[in-house]
Amino acid sequence: MEDNWRRSNKATSIGEIKNQQVASDQPKQDADNIEKKEEKAEDPAAAVFQQLPYTAEQKKQALTKIEEAYFKLGDLYYLQLDQKPHALILYEKLLSRFPETEYAPEVLYKLYLIARENSSTNTERYAQTLKDKYPNSTFAKILINPNYLKETSVAVEKQKMIYKGAYALFNQGNLRASQDQINRAKAAGETNFTPQLELLEILITGKTEDATRYQFELGEFIKKYPDSELKPYAENLLASSKSFLEKTEKAKGIRFVNSLDEPHYFVIVHKTEDKITDLLTQTLADFNNQSFKGKNLKTSNLKFNDVYSISFVSELPDRATAADYFDKVKAQLGKMPSLTNHKFDTFVITKDNFQIFYRTKALDEYLTFFDRNYQAKNQ
Repeated sequence: MEDNWRRSNKATSIGEIKNQQVASDQPKQDADNIEKKEEKAEDPAAAVFQQLPYTAEQKKQALTKIEEAYFKLGDLYYLQLDQKPHALILYEKLLSRFPETEYAPEVLYKLYLIARENSSTNTERYAQTLKDKYPNSTFAKILINPNYLKETSVAVEKQKMIYKGAYALFNQGNLRASQDQINRAKAAGETNFTPQLELLEILITGKTEDATRYQFELGEFIKKYPDSELKPYAENLLASSKSFLEKTEKAKGIRFVNSLDEPHYFVIVHKTEDKITDLLTQTLADFNNQSFKGKNLKTSNLKFNDVYSISFVSELPDRATAADYFDKVKAQLGKMPSLTNHKFDTFVITKDNFQIFYRTKALDEYLTFFDRNYQAKNQ
């Protein structure tokens, strides 16, 4: 009886201990579950934060997506849902937030159509902005001439056919005939094929004119058609030309040609910040008409470097005419009060030496050459 009684109490005690242990572990398990739930609750927020753009490149990509979204959503309202008021709001937001967007010409044209349909007072504003800011865009041309696309497609096909012949003549070295064909193609009107014609014209210039003119024309082409698919090719041509000439000059050093009985340029090198380019150009043009009328002299301007610009007159037929021109125009410039406070260099230079001078930017070297070969002989 006693043994059984003791075992009975012991069993009860063990059961109570186990129950107490379970009860004491329960708060710990509850705390672990709460922590796990909190961790799970934080995961979505962490995922969102990971997607936020932080670097400059990530921000740029995000803005590009927003820009594209404005345009596509505007088109959705305009073209598919016929909800033009909503489209107008989105197009306006796009132009406001991204004023330099590539979609601007198309968006302005659509805003113009929406405004015209509603007889809005903004109709003319959209049209004028499109014509002023994007005159070479297809949408501006359609605005001016509703038949532009139809007429252009016909003109382009005609130009492509003529271009094939012009390019073949160019490859054969028949440059004059090639230029005649280009002129014929361009007479069909300005189209999206016009850049191709102009670039071929520049290639002809590279074979018929000096390298300075060739490089200048390539630079102007790149500025005129910044979005053209031909731009990289033009940039490669320009870089190759500069590289070749620089290597040539380095190989032989800066040496000006001493053959002076050739066509000359009259040159004025002046500081760009003085803003006297227009004044010099007009002065030289007036002087040519008064004192050298009938000589077919042409006045031009070029950027020389980051500090100086060049105004020059071409072409003076020989050294004697160039020397006479130099003396007379220098005297004329000396009489002008508007130029007395500005410092600039004047000289005459042969076409060959002008190419070397412009490439190498060797102003001081050429002034020394000029003093030795022109001024000394005139004294």
